[in-house]
Amino acid sequence: MAALDERAQRAFDSLDVPEGYRAEWINGEIILSPSGKPLRWDIQLELITQFAAHSQWRVAAEQTVTHPMYGDEPRPDLFVLPSTTEVDPEGSFPGDEIRFVAEVLSKSNKGTDLVDKVEVYARFGIGLYLIIAPFKGWCTPHSEPREEGYAASSGSSFGDPVVLPEPFGFSLDTRKFGRYAKTR
Repeated sequence: MAALDERAQRAFDSLDVPEGYRAEWINGEIILSPSGKPLRWDIQLELITQFAAHSQWRVAAEQTVTHPMYGDEPRPDLFVLPSTTEVDPEGSFPGDEIRFVAEVLSKSNKGTDLVDKVEVYARFGIGLYLIIAPFKGWCTPHSEPREEGYAASSGSSFGDPVVLPEPFGFSLDTRKFGRYAKTR
């Protein structure tokens, strides 16, 4: 790691993040964004509930993820890794073990989730990245990670199941995903 990277990392680690905000390290930039709305949490909780029914998976939300080969430190809205993965209880979650990540779009983080994190999660080798858009009532799963992004993506409306390929082998039920009211 270069001296500038080390200084930037120390600055990031020493941030005093205001209540109601979260900080992420994405593509060498510090992203400070407000915490989500209750609707966002309801979607996260629905995903947690569905994955919890499958004991081979460990689910976490809004926790720091690191990768041994990259300096990014995202805090996904939700991610899934094998239940057998060893995690340092005082450290971060290992990005090279994560199999699924989901981000619930909001106005403040839309660009980061739609562009930057597509590249970061693919670079980490995360097999499935689900973008959930409560303004449009739409889910977009991205699969087949490559260094520069994902090779495949599709979309479905809230209410339609999102089929998760192996190693999951089940579908997410999106009928309980709420939508934000239309804004003018």
